[in-house]
Amino acid sequence: MMSAQPEPHAADSAGHPLGPLLYRYFPVQRTAARRRALLVAAACAAVLGVALWLTPDPRGLGTHTQLGMIRCSWPATLGIPCPTCGMTTAFALTVRGRLVAAALAQPMGLLLCLLTIVILVLALREAWTLRAVRVNWYRVRPRYVITAAVVLTAAAWGYKILAFRAMLR
Repeated sequence: MMSAQPEPHAADSAGHPLGPLLYRYFPVQRTAARRRALLVAAACAAVLGVALWLTPDPRGLGTHTQLGMIRCSWPATLGIPCPTCGMTTAFALTVRGRLVAAALAQPMGLLLCLLTIVILVLALREAWTLRAVRVNWYRVRPRYVITAAVVLTAAAWGYKILAFRAMLR
């Protein structure tokens, strides 16, 4: 069985001992690669489609109740919003192009929605051209990625707590 051959990305020609940060990936099993890319694109499109279908709650949280979910109990019981409060609202606002309102609703939701859009575009490009750009995970330390995700999530939650308290006044 043949394996796909990575090709160095032109932007990283300096030569790092662990290889380039990004590389072009050409799959050998083209049908399977195209199916995978289309599956990822369909999943991203479904998430964005649901976000477009929802009406953003003007309070910045509670949009998820339109999906049949119960209201978040954190504000009532703990007096603070949960770490994901406002995510659905931020997605609904982002797909409408209201980026500032989305950032005010939940900054991490805005970032995740933008990431979903980027992944959708890259997956469609991969399905069309059968060429993908991949990250060389030997050069990216997982602890940095995890630390960045935790810090961004904590900062967004801290912002949401402050915004929620200001809304109650």
